[in-house]
Amino acid sequence: MEFKNDLGLVGKIAAHSVMSGKYKDKDGNIKEILPVGPGNSLDFDQFREDIGAFGGGAGGTDTDEEHPGAGVDYYAGSLANGEITERTLEWSGTDNPTKDLTVTFIDDPGTKIFGQYDGITVLGHIRKVALNKGVIGNTSEVDLNYDSENAKKDGYYTTTAPYPLYIKTESLPAGQTANVPINGIGEGLANSNEKVPELNLTFNSDKTMTINHVMGYSNDGDSSGASGFNYYFVIDKIATFSTQAAVAQLPPSVNLFSGSANGDIQLTGPTKYHENDMDGLEITLSDYLTLPGQSSPRSALSEFGLNKTIRIPKEHLINNSSFKVDYDYVPLMDPSNGESYPGETKQSISLKSKQGDYWFGENDGYTHYIYQSQTDILIKDNNIDVEINRFIGGWSGIPKRLISKGEYVATVLKVTTYKD
Repeated sequence: MEFKNDLGLVGKIAAHSVMSGKYKDKDGNIKEILPVGPGNSLDFDQFREDIGAFGGGAGGTDTDEEHPGAGVDYYAGSLANGEITERTLEWSGTDNPTKDLTVTFIDDPGTKIFGQYDGITVLGHIRKVALNKGVIGNTSEVDLNYDSENAKKDGYYTTTAPYPLYIKTESLPAGQTANVPINGIGEGLANSNEKVPELNLTFNSDKTMTINHVMGYSNDGDSSGASGFNYYFVIDKIATFSTQAAVAQLPPSVNLFSGSANGDIQLTGPTKYHENDMDGLEITLSDYLTLPGQSSPRSALSEFGLNKTIRIPKEHLINNSSFKVDYDYVPLMDPSNGESYPGETKQSISLKSKQGDYWFGENDGYTHYIYQSQTDILIKDNNIDVEINRFIGGWSGIPKRLISKGEYVATVLKVTTYKD
């Protein structure tokens, strides 16, 4: 084609030219898209690869319009459908969110944090601190509710950040800090001054990880002394994870164990990483705690504030992790001098012994107390170890002294899957 003058040539070139642009890739890095080739067209092939918007591996894509990410936290796949696998505990403990947490992993994470897996997954909860005219008040714990639609749920802190948190190995290069904002409506208080809590994670050269907590808040914004609440994300567990194609789920209420056993319970049906356990496991206990292998004496579960049925949500079915069972208790107290002792108690525990066909309360001259307890369920591959024990004793004599009566254990009758 001929051009009448140089201006026409410039116009033709300009018509086929585009300016460069910047975008954020799937790992949160800022990149630039540039014109390439004789037509000066944008390099969309590289753009597609970087944002992962046109596909992905089994277990979910890197970008999902229905499940938006939050910082380096992304939607890795459906836990309910079994797309998350290879979850093994690497840290659990006490996290004080007002201070940085230094995580020392159970296993060697390597120089690229657990590069043999897809990355790490984080479980936690929200710590809620009341604020009255600038004065800190009571503290309470609030469970997280993951909802990509961001709908308020009473009694929960709603987040649109994929939860449990999933962070890829490549998003945590050594020495660099990665951010996770816990986006969402929270408790839906609609105060005028709000900020979501955040986590800053740094994988260190010594193979530890430092987690910095950024406080969130929802208050009235009163400059002379705000009223409302402060929020922190508290770390409970960190585990490895990988992704896979969805797996068939066991039907709800299918028996994985039935019988009568204490301690280690072998399950039939679950996969190694519990990917097929529907929404979790339901454990049914006997009505009584007894000495191992004996039916007498015994004490009712209700004496200890324990429920007959225990549910372990699927998010907590992480290999080598413990699940704490909720129960009611009051601090153990020596009635002779008012001193506190480690452990928990329900005062005047009723022990009953069988004589013939009848049960009678024990009459041994002293009141029974719990002086030590354990209420944990350990997840081990495709079996569980149920440790619901109470050491029961009493005070007798002058001066009063603690007399051990033995370890009473809960008996497991049945383990099934369940559907919420």
